[in-house]
Amino acid sequence: MTTSDSKLRREFAKRLIEALAFAGVEDSPTTLAHYFNTNSFGMVITMHGARRWLVGDSFPTQSHLNVLASLLGVSSAWLLLGKGSMLEETFSIETTHATNNNNPAEVLGIFQSLKDSERQLVWNLMMKLNRSHGHST
Repeated sequence: MTTSDSKLRREFAKRLIEALAFAGVEDSPTTLAHYFNTNSFGMVITMHGARRWLVGDSFPTQSHLNVLASLLGVSSAWLLLGKGSMLEETFSIETTHATNNNNPAEVLGIFQSLKDSERQLVWNLMMKLNRSHGHST
């Protein structure tokens, strides 16, 4: 572990605390772990892991980083490296190329173009919604 790595982790921790404040989430390991675990559709972190992120002892995995950034409404590049804008890029439905959200082939194509971690999030969300409507999986 180099001094440079340590500095990068400390800078990540500062941005994480800033992002938590932005999202209105307390910057404690217990609160962060609870918030992540109850909102990440199946991904889990421990309080110890959350503490390591908050004090700059470690970085999250890429999939955890993507989920964390999404939950906090910030850019994953900004959160990890301080690159670009803090705020997550947003788009309106009118600017997307989707023309018919009832077209299963188009929905499947979009789903298949996602990263593995994003597909897992979408899948977990669909299963949760399916159960909430009284359907079995």
